[in-house]
Amino acid sequence: MDSDRQREERLVAELELLGVRYSSRQSTYQANSVRPPAALLADLIRQPTPRVRAATIAVLLARPEYAEAVPAALDRLNPEESFPLRAYYAAAMLLQQQNADRLRSLMGSRWRPLPELSEVTEALNLPSQATPLERLAALGQETQRRSQKTVNWVGSYEKVARRLIRSWELESQWER
Repeated sequence: MDSDRQREERLVAELELLGVRYSSRQSTYQANSVRPPAALLADLIRQPTPRVRAATIAVLLARPEYAEAVPAALDRLNPEESFPLRAYYAAAMLLQQQNADRLRSLMGSRWRPLPELSEVTEALNLPSQATPLERLAALGQETQRRSQKTVNWVGSYEKVARRLIRSWELESQWER
């Protein structure tokens, strides 16, 4: 297995320990621990595959306490890498607001709102007086503008949240 794939496999295995178990893996590698939050967030952003980078959203939804590590993770990234972390954080925050009832019921006492981090939202020029859906649409437009990639960014962000929530709902049914 090449080193990029090994790093990705290790990251995805660590995500499983955090409750993010919807991503498939190519190996039987099992993680015993998770790297510190700032390192994990920065390492996710540096991954070459979009599905692993986007898992940053799932990590933040599953572990809202990791919001505290976002500034330190931004310090680990170069300016080009910092935009995706800001975008994924903002997407997680807005998706959490949109799916608050479902997330609360699935997470129980682990649920807490992701704070609006000024170092994230100010750099994205998101409207402050808008609904989460309107802000998510603005985020998608800003991501498309900066990345120069014609992608349905909002759909991509929403897909991560749907997959995470659905996997937790299925796990909840299996545990009954």
